Amino acid sequence: MNYIFTTVYPGSEKFFKQFINSINSQTTKNFTLFIICNGINLSKKYMDLIKVNFLIFKINDTWQNARLKGLNFLLRKKVNFIIFADSDDVLINNRIEVILKKIKKNDFIVNNMYLFKKNINQRKIWLTKKSKKIKFREINYKNYIGCGNTAVRANALKKIHNLIDNRLIAFDWCMAKLLLINGFQGIYINKPLTLYRQYQNNTSSLTSVTKSKVNKDIKCKLEHFKFFSKFGIDYKKKIEELKLIKKKNEKQKFFYSKSKKI
Repeated sequence: MNYIFTTVYPGSEKFFKQFINSINSQTTKNFTLFIICNGINLSKKYMDLIKVNFLIFKINDTWQNARLKGLNFLLRKKVNFIIFADSDDVLINNRIEVILKKIKKNDFIVNNMYLFKKNINQRKIWLTKKSKKIKFREINYKNYIGCGNTAVRANALKKIHNLIDNRLIAFDWCMAKLLLINGFQGIYINKPLTLYRQYQNNTSSLTSVTKSKVNKDIKCKLEHFKFFSKFGIDYKKKIEELKLIKKKNEKQKFFYSKSKKI
């Protein structure tokens, strides 16, 4: 059995209809939708929108703990692949079919995305890189792997899910690096299969840069690098660079969107 893994939480209901319509429209129905309801009960109005097989997991916890506890619950079942999807995004109607065909002998797969704001028809392709194997060095300091564009073989996840730190903001980045460190293989495909909504609640914004966003990204990376230092990876220089950027950023009175990427 394959599962689409998503989380709904207070405030995300406004996007649920658009999200679930994209689930219902998938060209293959070879999956069950696994919905973590974190601090929220979906009303009958929303439940009636779901036209595919689904399973509800209710919890009231931090978003990191909710995701990890849901994952632990699901991995005790008979699962082939887990396809992650954010409930504020939209899936291209053949995402699941393409993912299941392309993953083949690999352990995880990451697809390209379209970025959009309010109007789903006004979208642009995110990455221009070609399809390829994912190497550890290319995601060591930066990340393009998210819960809206990743699918993982369940047997691989079972080996590393207990290692994921529930304090980290970048759950997806942590998961991907742990998979590679433990010898699992992943591929990136340049076909956009996800419509990634850009708005203020994004964990990481890809279209706008503000002072607070930079500080949030720095905090995310500092926590991430400190965690992975215990695996024998030297991040001392990178940590010092980030601390310096943070110090300079805090002194700035004005912030421009063309600031240097971190």
